[in-house]
Amino acid sequence: MKNEPAKHINLPIVDLSEQTERHVFVARGNEIEWNGHPSTVLLPDGRTLFCVWQGRRDGSRKHGALVGYMKRSDDGGRTWSDYIDLPPNWLEIARGAPLIHRLVDGLGKARIFVFCRDENRTTFLQAVSEDDGCTWSEMRPIGLADPANEPITGWTAPITILVSTAPDGRRRHLMWYERNRAGEPKPGVIWQSASYDGGLTWGESKPVVDKAGSSEPACVRSPDGKQLLLLIREQNREMNSLMATSDDDGETWSEPRELPLALTGDRHLPRYAPDGRLVIDFRPVPPGEAKTLSAFPDNYCTAWVGRYEDIVEGREGERLIRLLRSHRGADHTYPGLEVLPDGTFVATTYIQYQPDELQSIVSVRFRLDEIECE
Repeated sequence: MKNEPAKHINLPIVDLSEQTERHVFVARGNEIEWNGHPSTVLLPDGRTLFCVWQGRRDGSRKHGALVGYMKRSDDGGRTWSDYIDLPPNWLEIARGAPLIHRLVDGLGKARIFVFCRDENRTTFLQAVSEDDGCTWSEMRPIGLADPANEPITGWTAPITILVSTAPDGRRRHLMWYERNRAGEPKPGVIWQSASYDGGLTWGESKPVVDKAGSSEPACVRSPDGKQLLLLIREQNREMNSLMATSDDDGETWSEPRELPLALTGDRHLPRYAPDGRLVIDFRPVPPGEAKTLSAFPDNYCTAWVGRYEDIVEGREGERLIRLLRSHRGADHTYPGLEVLPDGTFVATTYIQYQPDELQSIVSVRFRLDEIECE
């Protein structure tokens, strides 16, 4: 029997969307420049940020655009560089929402990767920087641990890549993405792949969650390190967003279940605050008749605040924060979210900032201790 989604939200809502002093433009949209689906990474120095996104320069706003737009901040996201020169083939073959990750292999070598897809979703693509973003490789098909295997592909590139321990004790990275039951790169089933060389090659691919319209998985480790939690978009809009847990570092996963309505939407991105609370940036998209709730409109880039335990125990959490208001409905978010050493969150999204502009890449800066005084 299908569970009915929750119809109410009881959390307090803090609205920061009109506090323009918190807003920093990474790239401003105009009548011909559309910017979409940013991803960010914070380097270990606590102040250097990279932001990568897709864009169009012809006045259209269709998703699946060219990947080849990147900027750098050296002051924790307060100001941003000019566009970084990237290899020409990024714009030629890379498409869709790019995801940027800094991965460290077992020998301590750090690399920054950008993952995205090719035009027809036949394979994920990857580019790598071996020097903390000073130079970048061309885009190439994602590396396979066994070249005889089929290319790895999905609807969207991996939002989360985490370190885990394999059953034989080896250190590995895990990533998650989606396909349907027929194996096509569409929502439906969450897949997991592993890398033992710091993200250069991937294998051990397997389905781990099969329910409804599962899509855009993001993963976070519990505060005690013993559990992994997947937050999952429900693309069919028949139920709330989904969650699943693993108590053996990704070897097996629980049966998925619905999240509260307060965490229902797309493109979840979790980060821990210094005090141990979770902040999860996402685009709220309630299912079915819940869309009529005035307390949960889908035109705000939103952050949820609560504890890890709130999620796994089915509680609503502490509060919601409206970060930015979109002037074009639900065409927004797909965020980056970083936490600076002083506890400042830098939430970076794409959004139609003004009615007469195409989408911009905008950051919102906030601290939880400030929010609690609002």
